[in-house]
Amino acid sequence: MKHFYVLLFMLAAWACGNKTVPTPSLAAPKQVSAQLQGANTIQLSWVSGDGREDGCYILQEGVGKPIAQVPSGTTTYLSQAYEAGRSVRLGVQAFAQGNLLSPIVYAASVTIPVIEEPDEPAPGPDEPEDDPNPVTPVSFNWSEVTGTGLPAAVKLFKTEGTLNGRPVQAWYALANCTGDIQFRVLFPGNGNKKTIDAQAQAQEKCLVLINGGIFGASSGKPNGFALYDGQQTPWFRVEDDNWDVDRQYWGPKVNGKADGKLHTVSRGLFGVDKDGKPGVYWSYTPSHGTVYVYDKPIPSVEGEAVCPGGTDTYPCQRASWEPYNAITCGPVLLQNGKCPINAKKTAQGYWETNYEMWAGDIFGVDERHDRTAVGYREDGSIVLCIVDGRIATSQGATTLEMAAIMKGLDCVGALNLDGGGSTGMWVKGAGHINDTTAEASRPVITTLGFFSK
Repeated sequence: MKHFYVLLFMLAAWACGNKTVPTPSLAAPKQVSAQLQGANTIQLSWVSGDGREDGCYILQEGVGKPIAQVPSGTTTYLSQAYEAGRSVRLGVQAFAQGNLLSPIVYAASVTIPVIEEPDEPAPGPDEPEDDPNPVTPVSFNWSEVTGTGLPAAVKLFKTEGTLNGRPVQAWYALANCTGDIQFRVLFPGNGNKKTIDAQAQAQEKCLVLINGGIFGASSGKPNGFALYDGQQTPWFRVEDDNWDVDRQYWGPKVNGKADGKLHTVSRGLFGVDKDGKPGVYWSYTPSHGTVYVYDKPIPSVEGEAVCPGGTDTYPCQRASWEPYNAITCGPVLLQNGKCPINAKKTAQGYWETNYEMWAGDIFGVDERHDRTAVGYREDGSIVLCIVDGRIATSQGATTLEMAAIMKGLDCVGALNLDGGGSTGMWVKGAGHINDTTAEASRPVITTLGFFSK
């Protein structure tokens, strides 16, 4: 019996001594590196170890579990924002079915810089200095359009003339959104795109409706957001590249060249507050559902250093005005009666005042297209304006020309909206009043206009 226990002990000792601990079965990721993107985010990059992984875990040194998981084929990860002064070390680990794991490979630590707020205000219109980019108001021979189904409180005007020697036809609607008239934004939701006409006809109280914000033609998602009765639409996060359209944006290409930086952006915003008071501002969204508005843009310019995100005091003191029905787009054409954009370029060939990082055909101070804009006058009246383009009878306008047109309509604040085939205006009793040929009257994501209460 004694020999039996000795043999049993020896067998147990042999089993323990030969027990193998599972080791990672996937090749480790290679060329793992981390670099600062923007003011307070980190971009982690790597190369697949052997291509057999189903995905990768993103790890942060000192945190007991993965902070993120990305699918197979993904080779970059952009972190969420970290507080200034913090040192962060990120790593990556491949995984596959069957509990297969690779070794964890960490990149070098990245320290989030402490950025002192500038002593000087950000570029843009300043009070009480002269207008930095003066534009001459364009005064067309406008004729009032009658015989529609509009109430007396809403006026509609049309012009057929010339703009800098080119034929042009344009319309604008005017209303003081107090009393029985209100300004509202429409958003079909769930990625649905509908024509201006369809959105208007679905609203019994709609009086005038124009197209709203810019959106991805293939994705059907807005580049920016809207607020309707205080509710913010879902914002567009590009999951594959880990960036947010409403606060981070890759600079557009100029002559096929981009600077490759993920810039902080503030978006132009037009809207009314709960009391119906209109305003034009730049907005920054630190997180969904939180909107900061400023009288100046974050001074992001392609080819230049990445700016920090908006705070209570940067790029200037936050405005006390709070949007209730509003839309983001751009560029801002007029703010406090002044034009914040010009036709100058930097030494690298980028637009000097394209603070919102719009593509060239949108910012386009040398691009003529169908244009849509919304603005307001000193007395609080709201102006909805459209200019037809790319047809024989109307060859469109540039952004600077739209600023001049809105200034000629006595606007002190104005915002450029989506254009091209999206430009359109629907009027109660008259229907779709502008060009509907070619790509015109395409389905859109957001619309805005006048409604009866």
